[in-house]
Amino acid sequence: MKKIFLALVILLFLSGCVMRIAEVPPRIYSLESAVQIPSGKYKLIHLESVSGYENIELKGMVAVYRGPDESMYLFYGFKSFDDAPKKVWKSIVKKYGVWNLGVYIDLPSVGYYSVEKKDKYVVAWWKDAWLFVVESKANPRDFVKDVMDAFARLGGMLR
Repeated sequence: MKKIFLALVILLFLSGCVMRIAEVPPRIYSLESAVQIPSGKYKLIHLESVSGYENIELKGMVAVYRGPDESMYLFYGFKSFDDAPKKVWKSIVKKYGVWNLGVYIDLPSVGYYSVEKKDKYVVAWWKDAWLFVVESKANPRDFVKDVMDAFARLGGMLR
C-alpha cells in the first residue's frame, strides 16, 4: 500500500513538471507567416527566400529583425515534410560542436541547441516539419522566448 501511495505522489509531482523544449507553429501555417510572427514586438527590417543555412541546403526564409534594445536578429525558418529539419539541425550542431554549447537537447521528436561562437549567438530548434535558427551578436534568449511564446499561442498551448 505504501508503494502505491509513493508511486502516486511521484506521478502527481512529475505531472506538474512540464518542460517546454521547443515550440513551432501548426503544420498548416505557412513558412512566410511563421517567420513574421515576431513582427509585433520586433521591427521587421527585411524578408527573403533562402536556399539554406550557411553551407547546408534547404529551402526556407530569413527575416531580419531589430529588437526594442536595437539588437539585430536573423531569424531563419525552414519547413519540410520529410526528415530534413532534423538532419539539417544535426548538421548545425556538428558544425558548431557540442563542446561549445549552451544547451543541447536531442530527443526523437524535438531538438534544441544554443551556442556562442565566433562573437555570435546561434539558437536552433526543430520539431515536426519545422526548423528555426536565430543568429545575433547579442544573446537572443528573449527573442527566442518571445517567438516560442507566439508559436505556443498559435498551437493553443498559451493564451
